[in-house]
Amino acid sequence: MSQHMQIDIRLLPFYEKGFKTHFPKLAAVLEREKYLSSGENDLSLYHLVDLLHRMDIDPAVPSPVKVAMNGFLGRLTAIKEKAREALLARKLNDLDRLLYQLEDEFENLEASL
Repeated sequence: MSQHMQIDIRLLPFYEKGFKTHFPKLAAVLEREKYLSSGENDLSLYHLVDLLHRMDIDPAVPSPVKVAMNGFLGRLTAIKEKAREALLARKLNDLDRLLYQLEDEFENLEASL
């Protein structure tokens, strides 16, 4: 590694109008269950998968919420793991394709809520 430089590859959230505008139903569920603060509006979908997993195992989250997300959580987790592997291997074309798949799953989740 260089003494004065480093390589930095990160996944950053990008929404033209914010997470809550793009995913209003999901944002409402997250706020209601205290997994999203009212001022938070720039969640990364990549990191949101972990948040949904925590909600799934949280006994305080009602069953109907878990049932609604349950059909998606397995696919989201699998895509995120593949994306993580692509990120670590610096396979950016594969990562880009997987991030599109992740976005599609979140769009489907939003439509189902």
